[in-house]
Amino acid sequence: MEFRTATPADVPSLYTLWAAAFDAPLMVPVYETDARRLDRTIVAALPGAGTVPDRVVASVCWSPRTLVGLPGPGGAATTLTVGGVANVASAPDLRGRGLVRLALAEAVTHMEAAGMDASLLFTGTPGVYRPSGWETFEVPVVTGPLRPDDAARPARSGQAGLPGQAGLPGQARVAVRHEPAARTTLAGPTTFPAWSADLPWQDLAALHDAFHGAPVTTRRTAAHWQRRIPLWYSAAELLTARRPDGAIAGYLVVETEGETLRVRELAVGPDDTSTLEALARAAHALGRERGATRAEVRLPRIPATAILADALLATEGRETTSDATGMLRPVLREAAEIDALRAATSGPAAGFHWPGDYL
Repeated sequence: MEFRTATPADVPSLYTLWAAAFDAPLMVPVYETDARRLDRTIVAALPGAGTVPDRVVASVCWSPRTLVGLPGPGGAATTLTVGGVANVASAPDLRGRGLVRLALAEAVTHMEAAGMDASLLFTGTPGVYRPSGWETFEVPVVTGPLRPDDAARPARSGQAGLPGQAGLPGQARVAVRHEPAARTTLAGPTTFPAWSADLPWQDLAALHDAFHGAPVTTRRTAAHWQRRIPLWYSAAELLTARRPDGAIAGYLVVETEGETLRVRELAVGPDDTSTLEALARAAHALGRERGATRAEVRLPRIPATAILADALLATEGRETTSDATGMLRPVLREAAEIDALRAATSGPAAGFHWPGDYL
C-alpha cells in the first residue's frame, strides 16, 4: 500500500472509486475545474502487476480557499488561507483499515507545506474526522411550513422592510427573473457551462462580496465565478432582481429537494428592501410551483434573513435549529484561534456556509 499524490494514470481508478462511494453527478466536473487537482489529491494505491495499473483504494482531496477570519484590531477585516477537504472515499472491501485516517494525515502534511492556516470540510459523519483533529461548528437554520398565500406576515418596526427602515424613497422598482439553468452534458469528456451574455457574473460577485463578510465566509476568486459557480448553480435555480436598465440589484439561489425549498444563497445591496421583498415573493411563488410545502433558510442572523424567512415560512410550526456538518481544524494557526472561529459561526454575525464553496 502506498500513500502519495495522484498521477494522471490514477484518474480512471480514482473516478471508479468515487462512482462507487458517491451519488454526486457534479463531483468530477467540479474537481476538474482545478488545474492543480492531482497535486492536491492524496491516494492510497495498491500496486498493479505488469501492465495492470495501480488500484486507488482511498482518496482525500483538498483545495486552497481564502476565508474571512475573526475581526482584527478596531474591527479590521482579516482572512485566512484554508484547505477545503472533499472527495474523501475508501473502497468498500477495504474499509475499517484506517486508510482515510492515514490519507488525511498526509493531506495535512501537504497543507502545512503549502502554508494553510486551517482546514475546513463538511460531512454527515463527523466521527470519521474528529480523531484527525477536525471539530464541528454550528450554523443557524430556520425551517417550517411554507407560508399560505393569504397569510399575514409578522409586523416589524418601520415597515415590512429592514427593521427601523421606512423604505428608500425614490428607489427604482425591480423585476425578478428566473434565469435559465446553465446545463451541460456530463456523460462524455467534461464540458463546462458558460454564463449567458446578459447575466454578468461580475455583478453577482460584487453583490456576494458586499453582502457576505462574516467569519468563515469564502472569498471567491474570478476563476471560481467563471467555472465552479456556474456548475453549482446548474443544479439549483437562480433568481435575479433586475432594475429597469437591466442591472442586477440582488439575487437568490434555491433548490427544491422533495417537498422542501432550500435557500442556498442570497445577496442584495445595503438597505435595499424592495429588492429583498421582490426576491422573497418570487421564491415563495417558485416553491409553490415546484410543489414544495416547506422551506429551509440557512443564512446569517441578520435582518435580511429574518425578512426572507417571514416571507417564506408560516409563523406556526417554524423552528430554529443548528446545522453541524461543518468542521474546522488548525493547521498553522493556533488551536485557540480556530476554536474562536468555530464559536463565531453560531453567533449573531454568523457567516454563510454553502459547502459548494469548499468542494
